[in-house]
Amino acid sequence: MKTDMLGPLEQQVMEILWNSENPLKPQDVKNLLKGDYAYTTVMTILKRLTDKNFACRKLAGKAFLYAPCHCREDFVKTNLSGIYNGLVHSYGKLAISQFVDSLKSNNEDLELLKNYLNKK
Repeated sequence: MKTDMLGPLEQQVMEILWNSENPLKPQDVKNLLKGDYAYTTVMTILKRLTDKNFACRKLAGKAFLYAPCHCREDFVKTNLSGIYNGLVHSYGKLAISQFVDSLKSNNEDLELLKNYLNKK
């Protein structure tokens, strides 16, 4: 079961798009990336993100402008929900117990979970 929402470079590009107030040209994205990536690499990542409906593009003159299709919060909620549901469906109680066990080492996370459950 694949549980990664985005690859490392896809994640960087999405962070750039989410942090931008305006849609960006591929060259703008390339300039903001950490690392030295070829323009064609950036274009490939933007195309993949568009194909996955994570990024949207519109033609402006001769160039496409890219923006996120969804805000970061909606993106994370939707994708994490799918991952969690898949894990619980496949592994049941084991998935739930492992999730809670992973929080036990961090008291702040454990308190956050307790408070969340008490509100429900």
